[in-house]
Amino acid sequence: MKMAISFISGIAVCCLIIFGVRMAIPTRADTAVPAGADNATAGLTNILPNFEKIYHDALTEPFIKAQSKITDPDIADFYQGLMAKTGLTDASPVTN
Repeated sequence: MKMAISFISGIAVCCLIIFGVRMAIPTRADTAVPAGADNATAGLTNILPNFEKIYHDALTEPFIKAQSKITDPDIADFYQGLMAKTGLTDASPVTN
């Protein structure tokens, strides 16, 4: 009998601890913007690099370098047309 009461009270204490911790630690981010802050995420986005521009440059740079090494005018015209069809000669989508 004493062991059953100890077991049940232990479970109750553990449940109260878990419930208390759950109430003390927020599980969801607050979406409200604090007073005085126009854009709370502007500081973070300004320090991150522009991954889209890095990806675009890494994808197109080898093809542009290869185009400068082509000496035959017919092959250069074909290569320029191929680059235009695939969209590799377009300007970078993000200029930041």
